[in-house]
Amino acid sequence: MASHLKAAPISSIEIQQDYDYFMAQRASEALLSAGLISLVEFNKLTQLNRDTFSPMFVEIMPRIT
Repeated sequence: MASHLKAAPISSIEIQQDYDYFMAQRASEALLSAGLISLVEFNKLTQLNRDTFSPMFVEIMPRIT
């Protein structure tokens, strides 16, 4: 394996951050589905969730418009 591709162990903090992000996004999606927030508000919440919880693969997630 190339040296720049070495696997690094995932810490429990990273797992917790990913889980917290997932749960926050689920809540945001539920609010959007129920018509309680607009798409613009949902996108703002998504960005806030990404900034707050720093999910592991945020750099490959779709861009928020």
